[in-house]
Amino acid sequence: MEYVDLMPVLSAESDARLQAVANTSTDGMLIVDIDGRVRFVNPAAEGLLRRKAADLIGQIFGLPIVISEAAEISLIQADGKLIATEMRTASIIWEGMSAQMIVLRDLTEQRRTQEALRDAEGFSRAILNSLTQHIAVLDETGTIILANDAWRQFAMENGDPQSVTTGVGANYFAVCSTSSGQDSDEASDVLEGMRRVIQGELPVFELEYPCNSPSEERWFQLRAVPLHGQRRGLVISHTNITIQRHNAQSAAEAVALREQLLARERELVAISSLSSAERRPVDLTYVQRYDAPIRASDITLFQEYVVGYAELLEMVVDERGFEVKNTDTPVRVMAARLGTLRASARDVVEIHLSALRSCSVGSAPSRQQAYLEEGRVLLLQLMGYLVAYYRDGQIT
Repeated sequence: MEYVDLMPVLSAESDARLQAVANTSTDGMLIVDIDGRVRFVNPAAEGLLRRKAADLIGQIFGLPIVISEAAEISLIQADGKLIATEMRTASIIWEGMSAQMIVLRDLTEQRRTQEALRDAEGFSRAILNSLTQHIAVLDETGTIILANDAWRQFAMENGDPQSVTTGVGANYFAVCSTSSGQDSDEASDVLEGMRRVIQGELPVFELEYPCNSPSEERWFQLRAVPLHGQRRGLVISHTNITIQRHNAQSAAEAVALREQLLARERELVAISSLSSAERRPVDLTYVQRYDAPIRASDITLFQEYVVGYAELLEMVVDERGFEVKNTDTPVRVMAARLGTLRASARDVVEIHLSALRSCSVGSAPSRQQAYLEEGRVLLLQLMGYLVAYYRDGQIT
């Protein structure tokens, strides 16, 4: 039998298959012989180098070839534009001879994407750092993966200067868990709220909590919202709301004071109507009244009674809450002195109102309320003793 050498046929078939694969590849592919001359160029390489295959075949490749290693190189296209590429090489047999296959991958789009990502990250970081809220981003395990300048600055000034427990890489869940083990209800609530947000049970978690420093009382609001997208996690923000809390407290106190002042005015109007009534109270039928009240007839004497009554009022307010009040004797004495002057109900009410106004000016809202409540009792007590004086000629 005659021997037939099939190697050239097999080599040609192999070369044809390789060429077919290369022509459909999106990566640029060149085959270079052992002399460094180009023997094959696929369409993707033509587009990448901006040159026709006919212009490249037979030419020296001109770049160092490193077998089995990826290298990033810059290629100059026919128009002079420089592009970044990744080059890989492999030893092959081409047309029955040893050769090198060079695969070129355009990194332009990849570089553009990476640059866009860096720009986006820098943009996001710049926005975060411009905010006064203390903000950190956590992954789904609670590990801090990003923190803004305000977060880091607050940590440095409040017990964690090296960012050991609050810096990037620290586990915020573990910090809260440790705090909750030290009888901190807020930390336990925060930990539970954050976990529920990550699990999708809550759209957002918020909590106001005190965080006092040695020099001031401070309040903060914590807010946790989920990360949107494929990556699960949380964005945590701590906002100093001390001023807002103080403003809200001041507003509430102003409303309470306004209500107290309205109540005081209503009481003053009610008592004034009693003093200006045309008919005398039934209990004062024994009074032989002057033509003019004490205020009009003797203002100095009237002021003495106002001062004495104000002292009684201050005393009953100061002793408020005690079961025994030492006001009975001085009230009896005042009633007797008013009786000798044949004072009317109007005189007593005017003394009461003037003393009440004098005591209330500049006082705290709570003390003004106390003047109203205790003054009402003191007025009735004085009126009762005065009625008894007129009825019996003395206070028994």
